[in-house]
Amino acid sequence: MPRALGLAGLAAAVLAMFFDVLVAPGSRVLGAHNTDLALHFLHWRSFGFGELAQGNIALWNPHIYGGVPFFGGMQSALLYPPNWLFLVLPLPLAANWSIALNVWLLGAFMYLWALRRGLRPLAAFVAAALLMFCAPHFLRIYAGHVANMASMAWIPLLFLAIDEWLDSRRPAWLLAGMLAVAMQIFAGHPQTVYLTALIAGVYSLLRVRSAAAAAGLASIYAGGALLAAVQLLAGFQATSETVRDRALPFEFAAYFSFPAENFVTALAPAFFGDVLAHPYWGRWYLWEASLFIGVAGLVLALYGMAAGRLAAKRALLATAAVAALLALGDNTPLFALLYDWLPWFDRFRGAGKFIFMTALILVLFAGSGMDRILRERSVPRSLAWATGGGAVVVAAAALLVRAMDWSPVAQAVRATGQTYLDHALYGEPAFLADSRNFTAAGLDVAALTLALTAVLLFWTRWRPGAALFIAALAVAEIFAYARLNRPTFDASRIVIPELREFLARNPGDYRILNLVRPNSAISMKAFDAWGYDPGLTRRYAEFIMWSMGEDPEKTIEYARFQRFHPLLAMVRVKYVVTMEGAVMTIHPGATPPLGRLELIGSHQVRAGRAAVLQAMGSPGFDPAKQVILEREPQPAPIAGETPGRARILREGSDYMEIEAELERPSMLLVTDAWTPSWRAVALDAGDDRRYDVMPANYTLRAVALDRGRHRLRLEYAPPAFRFGMLISAAAWAAWLAAAAWLAAAAWLAWRGRGARGA
Repeated sequence: MPRALGLAGLAAAVLAMFFDVLVAPGSRVLGAHNTDLALHFLHWRSFGFGELAQGNIALWNPHIYGGVPFFGGMQSALLYPPNWLFLVLPLPLAANWSIALNVWLLGAFMYLWALRRGLRPLAAFVAAALLMFCAPHFLRIYAGHVANMASMAWIPLLFLAIDEWLDSRRPAWLLAGMLAVAMQIFAGHPQTVYLTALIAGVYSLLRVRSAAAAAGLASIYAGGALLAAVQLLAGFQATSETVRDRALPFEFAAYFSFPAENFVTALAPAFFGDVLAHPYWGRWYLWEASLFIGVAGLVLALYGMAAGRLAAKRALLATAAVAALLALGDNTPLFALLYDWLPWFDRFRGAGKFIFMTALILVLFAGSGMDRILRERSVPRSLAWATGGGAVVVAAAALLVRAMDWSPVAQAVRATGQTYLDHALYGEPAFLADSRNFTAAGLDVAALTLALTAVLLFWTRWRPGAALFIAALAVAEIFAYARLNRPTFDASRIVIPELREFLARNPGDYRILNLVRPNSAISMKAFDAWGYDPGLTRRYAEFIMWSMGEDPEKTIEYARFQRFHPLLAMVRVKYVVTMEGAVMTIHPGATPPLGRLELIGSHQVRAGRAAVLQAMGSPGFDPAKQVILEREPQPAPIAGETPGRARILREGSDYMEIEAELERPSMLLVTDAWTPSWRAVALDAGDDRRYDVMPANYTLRAVALDRGRHRLRLEYAPPAFRFGMLISAAAWAAWLAAAAWLAAAAWLAWRGRGARGA
């Protein structure tokens, strides 16, 4: 019964936090209008689950970047159960309910982990509430990092499974761990899966004592990978086709390391500003650089570390320290070592995300501290005095800040080059004064909270029942912090209405280059030459970088469009969309775009990226008349005035069916992005002709066609998806059978104990 009450209490806290956006129909969505939910995920959810509602698992997204892998892009998260809300609810409500559900899952699993670690229900509830609403997790709502949050939700369950397996050797906990890993993978944020595996590995190594125990722990990740094989293998194949397949440049990988000075946010979360009331002026982004679990929560955590009686306490402390060290990223020499030697470590940026793992363990210790107070029905005098002394020190720091010249502090931050705030603000006296006062006010709040916590600690010495007020203070404080940092935006504005109207007035099979909100093409069912996602195909990205005068070898998912290269017409760019202030401007491209299908009678062969791009950059190259291939086609095209005609009969997200009638052999050029997973097959029964989909002009698709009539289907068919489906189906059947067998065995054992007792 206490377990159910605790879970219900956490649900009530989540409902109280999000009530206004969960019950009222409308277009308000959690998050900020200029972060990832608005710029990326709402468009992806609308497209992916719109296709799924029609019975299609979209493997390819044709709307951005000339086309990109969709299901294999991982963040599509089509198989993550909480996301199935997008099948039945309007887009804004589905987004809000999915966020709320993941917040509750995180708290629920934390609560269960804390209970199994021996904490009383109230102490476990405090730990769970602190985790749900702490800065390393909750600020992700502002950032729109819904995939991160979905993956985070399953981390406490994984640690619970590890602990229970090591303590009891019950196979059921291995199944629970496999489920946690699979759900993390399905949730769509590979980096969180990877970071979790590293920290869980550190914790397991510190605790494991036998080969059998280690084998069980290894089976958790092996089994989870098998359950999620359909997503995992498709993801690996998509990665091999995109810019994610290569190591990030070291400087780029080092982005978003946790700044050492930001450990002060554990006490004063707004020391460098916040996400709503005053612009954050610290390094990187605040959601990557805050450790706030509440001031009262921090006091409880420190007490839990000192006096708590958690099992595996040393392993937990060491794991939290390792996570904090890794979070510092390139602020320590360890980052470069791991970048060079640890597999896949160089594929991600944002080492600051490790700080969530530190917060996870800190809130467990906060629960342990609360549990110790509840059990002892008192607190040491030293804890109360130390907390009161801390209040005095922090209050004195607030006075010192108000008396300081804040300019050197701000200039030191700006000098790092790791800020996203307008650098001119760092020199404005009014902004510096406001920043200093905001910092001082944050320290005042921390001092008052410490003072109130000290009073409650002293009161608990005289009246043990006052411990309930300490728990209430810890939960209320972190709840208030989260509520003050919980914005919403109007989902109807994720698409620029004027652009939608313009495209409706100017129909056609062309691309735009929207430099404001490129992913909005997905929701408008339009086509954009760029996008907002790291999963763009490698060749297409390299071509765009080259066309902008950049080195294609250093390609990442960002590009600065500083000119309209004539070859943008090759990828069908007809209009460029810019925004100055609130005014949208649409500029026609300098060169008329090619069509979706072109029949080309002339070709040349060049081997290697440099040679192909050099040929494309020559003054005489005209993509409407010649195609550059990387091997000889069969049959070879023959130049002529009227090669024939080609048209699209039918198309979907992952395919197009084409009919062509040719007077002479020609190359069928499709002005969409090529990857090795595209193939072409004959549509007519009995037609045994084989078609080869080749890369053309480095980034596009081409099929060599002989003279005569052709009906063919061009489709994106990654073999890893089909293979992964078979593995996942078998793995889930085995997992369910094992779960049923263990449940039946447990029930029979329970019946047997009951019979013996009778």
